[in-house]
Amino acid sequence: NLSCGHVYIGNHSFFGNHCSLLTGTHPIDKKNKQRHSHPDSGNDIVIGEGVWIASHAVIIGPCKIGDHAVIASGSVLLPGEYEGGWLYAGLPAKPKHKIDFKD
Repeated sequence: NLSCGHVYIGNHSFFGNHCSLLTGTHPIDKKNKQRHSHPDSGNDIVIGEGVWIASHAVIIGPCKIGDHAVIASGSVLLPGEYEGGWLYAGLPAKPKHKIDFKD
């Protein structure tokens, strides 16, 4: 669903199966046909370099994920900024631990 923003994906980032990137939104304080309205920008999703987004993760814009982050399977990232180099998991996703890179 890309009706309210753009998605930018950095080099070497990859996804598991059935991930959702959602920039779209609708007003919850409207009724009937008015609820179908939506903004056409402002909910961009920016994914840094080397990010691993595991299967069934959901990312809701506006959202920015830093380089080399890992998003655990089934996690839901709410709008916000997520620092690179961390494992995020849960609903809503929270930082679980800093990744100790072995390179």
